[in-house]
Amino acid sequence: MFLVNLKNFILLTLICFMITCYKAPVFELTVQIKNQDLDPVENVSVKIVISDIDSGEILENTDLSDINGEELNCKTNSAGECFFSFDNKAFVTILACSVSEEDAVMCQQGYVYIEEDENNIGILMLETPENDDYNCNYCNF
Repeated sequence: MFLVNLKNFILLTLICFMITCYKAPVFELTVQIKNQDLDPVENVSVKIVISDIDSGEILENTDLSDINGEELNCKTNSAGECFFSFDNKAFVTILACSVSEEDAVMCQQGYVYIEEDENNIGILMLETPENDDYNCNYCNF
């Protein structure tokens, strides 16, 4: 009788231990925005969207939100960073837009695959549209 109770107690303890050890996966992204001198840029509008992998076109009407259900828009802090958390893996496009004091529009876009249990980092350097092969048509100023 004692051995049966001991066996049940050990089994119950092991089950409880296994349940409490489960750690939900974390999907995080830190976006860093730099200028051409590699200094962080504050107050840059950053938006996370989903694009078609083959064409690069931004997919409209996709319900992409962070872990709290918020839209994936952010203004960079004094360190030039924005932070995002996701529910699962994703291949996302980062869109960054800024207007300088001289009213010059600067932008950049980049792609990141969000991996599990890592703080994925996307670093973008802002450029003026004439210095790049594309324009800032995704910036809504």
